[in-house]
Amino acid sequence: MFILHASNPVMTLLLAFSTVVGSVAAGASYRFGLPRSDSPAMRWVGLLALASIWLVFIPINVWSILVHQPVVWLVGSETIDGGLAENLTIIFYGSAIVCALLNLRSPARLFGAKSAPLWRIILMLVVLGSIIMIGEEVSWGQHWLGFATPDQLNKINLQHEANVHNLVSPRLYDEIYQALGWGLILGPVWAQFWAGRWQIFSVVRCLQACFASPVTYGLMVSAGILLQHEAFEELSEMVLAMSVFQILLMLLSRSPPAKGWTEPECPA
Repeated sequence: MFILHASNPVMTLLLAFSTVVGSVAAGASYRFGLPRSDSPAMRWVGLLALASIWLVFIPINVWSILVHQPVVWLVGSETIDGGLAENLTIIFYGSAIVCALLNLRSPARLFGAKSAPLWRIILMLVVLGSIIMIGEEVSWGQHWLGFATPDQLNKINLQHEANVHNLVSPRLYDEIYQALGWGLILGPVWAQFWAGRWQIFSVVRCLQACFASPVTYGLMVSAGILLQHEAFEELSEMVLAMSVFQILLMLLSRSPPAKGWTEPECPA
C-alpha cells in the first residue's frame, strides 16, 4: 500500500532496500560492536531517541502519507517551514555546536597528537556547518525579525523566504540526500570490516568507534534510511542532526589514553 501512495517508486525501492541493509548492519553493530562502550545514561537516552523515531515519528509520518493528511505540527508543509521536527533539528545542531567546541579544547585527546590539526579543522567545519544549518532552518531569523525577502530572492525561492536551500532543485536535493544516507549506513561498516591499511587514519577510526556504539550507529542508520525518500525529508534532517550531536557527544565522552599508551603511527 505504501508503494501505491509513494510519489516516486525508485525512492520507495531505495527506502525498502536501505531498511533491509541498515537493519542487518545495525544488528552487526550490536553483535560485533561494544554495547558497553556507551555510558548507561547515553545508552538509555539513545534508545529513547531511537524508540521515538521508529515508534512515534515515522508511524505518524507514514499515516499522513497514506491518508493524504499533512501533519503540519510535526513536519511543516511545502510552503511553510516549522513544526516539531524542525525545532528539534535546530536544538540538536545547537547541541552539536556546544559539543564540537568542547572537543576543540583538546583535539589530541580524540585520536592522538598527530591527528589533532585535522580534527581542529573538522570540528571547526562542524561548528560552521551547524550554524549554517540553523540559519537556513530559521531563514536567518526572518520569522523572528520580520524583515521582507529581497525581491530577486523572493521570485526564485520556492518558499519565498530568506534562505538559500530552497533555491536548489528538489531533484538534486534527493540525490544528495540519498548518497549521504548510504554513506551513513555503509561508511562505518566499511571502516569496521574492510578498511585494511586505511585504518591508520583517524577518520576511519572515528567511523569504527561509531560502529562499535550500537546507539550511535543506530541513529546513523535511521538517518540514512529516512534520507532515501522525500516523504521523510523533515524527519531525516532531524535524525541527521541528532546523529551529528550523538557522534560529537560520543567523542567528548571518550576516555583519555591510559598511562603509557603509545600513539599509533597515523598521518592524519
